[in-house]
Amino acid sequence: MVVNKEMLDFENGNNGHSSDIETSLLRVSEISFSDIDQSQAFYDMVDQLIMIVDENNCIILANTKAQEHFGLEKGTSNEDFIELCIPDEEKEFATSFLSSFFLKNTDEAEFPFSTELLIKASNNMISTFLINVSLLKDTDSSKKAVLLSFANIQNKNDFENEMLNDIEKLFKHLDSIPYALVFSDQSGEITFWNRKATLLFGFSKDEIIGKNINTVMPKRYRKAHEGWDEIISIGKSPVVGKIIEVTGLRKDNTEFPLELAVTTTRYKGDIFHGAIINDISQRKMKERLTSIAKNKYRLMFEKSPLGIFHFNENGVITQCNEILVRILGVPEEQVISKVIGFNIINSFSDENDIKKAIKQVLAGIPARYEDDFKSPFSDKVIPIKAEFSPVISDEGKFMGGVCVVEDFTERKAAEKALNQYAEDLARANVELKSLDRMKDEFISNLRHELKTPLIPIKGYSELMYEGAMGELTQKQKDAVEKIMFSSERLRRLIDSLLYVSITEGGNVQYTFLPLRICEVIDSALYNRDSEIKRKKHVVEKSIPCDVPLINGDLDYLEEVFINILDNSVKFMHDGGKIKITGILQDDNKIHIKINDEGIGISEEKLPNIFNRFYQVDGSSTRKYGGNGLGLYICKKIIEAHNGSIWAESKENSGTTIHVLLPTK
Repeated sequence: MVVNKEMLDFENGNNGHSSDIETSLLRVSEISFSDIDQSQAFYDMVDQLIMIVDENNCIILANTKAQEHFGLEKGTSNEDFIELCIPDEEKEFATSFLSSFFLKNTDEAEFPFSTELLIKASNNMISTFLINVSLLKDTDSSKKAVLLSFANIQNKNDFENEMLNDIEKLFKHLDSIPYALVFSDQSGEITFWNRKATLLFGFSKDEIIGKNINTVMPKRYRKAHEGWDEIISIGKSPVVGKIIEVTGLRKDNTEFPLELAVTTTRYKGDIFHGAIINDISQRKMKERLTSIAKNKYRLMFEKSPLGIFHFNENGVITQCNEILVRILGVPEEQVISKVIGFNIINSFSDENDIKKAIKQVLAGIPARYEDDFKSPFSDKVIPIKAEFSPVISDEGKFMGGVCVVEDFTERKAAEKALNQYAEDLARANVELKSLDRMKDEFISNLRHELKTPLIPIKGYSELMYEGAMGELTQKQKDAVEKIMFSSERLRRLIDSLLYVSITEGGNVQYTFLPLRICEVIDSALYNRDSEIKRKKHVVEKSIPCDVPLINGDLDYLEEVFINILDNSVKFMHDGGKIKITGILQDDNKIHIKINDEGIGISEEKLPNIFNRFYQVDGSSTRKYGGNGLGLYICKKIIEAHNGSIWAESKENSGTTIHVLLPTK
């Protein structure tokens, strides 16, 4: 046996480092197979389990530690290593593992070789050992046995398992935190992705794990993300340990603002990165809205047509706009020296009403002042309206306030002019009312004066026509008939003008009584009977006699249907047909239709026929007569009865007038 210096040091009590022991064991493994017996003493001094096993798995040598652990008697040999030391579930692997070292093609450069195996002790307790394997050769360099050294790593495995369990629990916790959490390795590949990250970016774990962290960055910003390349390469960057704002990219390619806190760590020479990510879209939106609101207020403050100033809790002006400076009459170059810092509470006497308003607002109560105001900066006296509003914090503390000042010099002058105009208008109105009464009296007298001579003309004409004053020739009867027709036409014209006049004055007096609509229409037909017969028209009337009564004025409703019939008679060729129908609707309103076969009305003119003095065609008026008041009067009377009236017509196709009246 060849003993080198390291072996002698070990035997003489120099325990050194574990690396020295491993070196000594390797040196011992270089002895020839024939010298094994001489090395027993050395192996007994090693504080590890040592065995030498041949190619048949027989134990050739076991040191004291191995003998105690496996229950071997001193000097015992040729025990089967597999049967003695390996539990059933590992026997197949262990047998294959040991036999592989004796194959001719085994690469000796791989030695020493190590693996983990389950080892069974004499008390049948199974533990995990790290097995180091060295090859022993005979003098002819043939492979004879393997040297096995055992290191118990059961406690280490238990610790690692416990650590893995703790890591698993940690990852479960990290998966449920309210922030997106992403880990990546040195190459930038994502290694951890929690549920919040999935909700934030839209990528599932299966889709994103293994992808580069750039996947969630907009392409145009990837290089702009400060220090990211440096983080990937060396794990150092100005952004590490800081909170930065960047732009993120979702799976659907939408971009959003996010807040990012980056950490980096080293483990066994590798660099790993972690990022806590928070979506700040809502915060950015609030910031944007706040900025917009501030800009709007600034523009309103600067461009307002009213004077505005802010004051603090002591009543000192801290800010004002240009309009206020003009109202106060302060030169622009003296604004800062005179207005800003001006104390509004100490600048007016106690009996001044504006000081009362200032005291009130400094007590946290809104106040108002409206009167003439003498500027403390000039001799200007102007009428102003000042609205004082306090500013109260969320904690209820008075923080100062704002005042809006209006110079209403021009408004006051306008009000004065308006009051004068109102007085003039009132006087004119009195005069107009007087003229209106005079007009009503005149029209009433005119109607009386015009109708008075018509009465004998119409009366004597009718007597003559009926032969009461002697027989007339046919020519004389025709002449008398024309006199009767013209006098009736003149009477109706006078009544129409009077109705329009009193309608405009709001002085129409209706006498509402229960009426049968059939009787009203019959009375109108009787009135126009002579004209209907003269033109040989045919009238068809179909109105049920049992329809309910209506509330109406007999004279005025009769005038409505006379006017409608008069139009049908005038604008229809001789021998035409007038059809009058009436039904009771479900809403308890009576619907009357008067249809004729006249010349009709064009579509563009139809909407205007109920307007005052409107005539469809001047030439028609000259041919058929009329003053454009008939249908206007009809509309006014029907509306006064809470009804409605409208027309349907086409040119050269006749006309239908609809009248809708409520029942009693």
